[in-house]
Amino acid sequence: MISVIVPVYRVEQYLDACIESILGQTFQDFELILVDDGSPDNCGEICDRYAGQDARIRVVHQENRGLSGARNTGTGLAEGKYITYIDSDDRIGPEYLEVLYNNAVEYRAQVSVCGYCLVWEHESGQSRNGQNKKKGEQDFHTLVYTGRQAAEKIVKENTRAMITAWGKLYHRDLKPLLVYPEGKTHEDEFVTYRVFYAARRVAVSNRPLYHYLQRSGSIMNDGFREKRLDKIRALREAVTFFRENNDRELERYARKRYLTNLQIAWYRTAKFLPDRKELSGLLRAQWKLTYGIYRKEILECGGFMERLSIRIFSVSPRVYGVMAEVYLKLFPEV
Repeated sequence: MISVIVPVYRVEQYLDACIESILGQTFQDFELILVDDGSPDNCGEICDRYAGQDARIRVVHQENRGLSGARNTGTGLAEGKYITYIDSDDRIGPEYLEVLYNNAVEYRAQVSVCGYCLVWEHESGQSRNGQNKKKGEQDFHTLVYTGRQAAEKIVKENTRAMITAWGKLYHRDLKPLLVYPEGKTHEDEFVTYRVFYAARRVAVSNRPLYHYLQRSGSIMNDGFREKRLDKIRALREAVTFFRENNDRELERYARKRYLTNLQIAWYRTAKFLPDRKELSGLLRAQWKLTYGIYRKEILECGGFMERLSIRIFSVSPRVYGVMAEVYLKLFPEV
């Protein structure tokens, strides 16, 4: 019924826990596709060992193509009615598949989403989506959106749990859209909003069933590199996507999101890549061009803090940088 796809690369110390969390699901009608993406450690052997113990597990060994390439390989092999992605250093709660599947069926949703919690390597997890109450007191609920409303959660509200590829169950009808850009970081920013927009219904549970590991050696926590600017390209594509779909409202919000992320990218480039002044200059020029043409509509659809940050950046990027320093310490996932 469900194809669980796990891209595997240099996660030897985390892989057992990931696989065990999948095999320990209350919902057992699944196949597990482990894609060994040319991992130089013992991950390939670990995958083969589990495949020898459970007939539901398939292993693919391929030359390194990156996270997107591994996901695409798994998607191409998936035979289930539904597809879910799990990163190989993360874990899932025992009811992850059951809750996502039941919500998909009950609400006739083409995408089923759950909440997540952050887990540090040597600390307990911190729930996101407001789930910080004691066990037994949580207000778990499921909301149902149209596909456009779900895409709006990304473009208008920047809701992290909606952006990620993981933490979701996708109906196989959406499989043609589940193609991740190889060689890019922030690969989910290129894809998820398009998948939502094509879906008829999206069921969203706030139960934090996906356990998102925070570790220093992961792609998103290894410091700022120029490759992280792939997010800017993804956000620019989103503007074009909504314009081509004649969705004026979401085009405006997508453009505002693009502009504010250009500011953040300028700050991070100036701070972490001080020798790349031409890159900082290019980001600043893109910002000026967008702001110059769409200033009024961007300010109209921005919240108070967004409008303030935009106005400050327009006057003094350096002053904005001081403000961004504080903000990003409070919200490091931006």
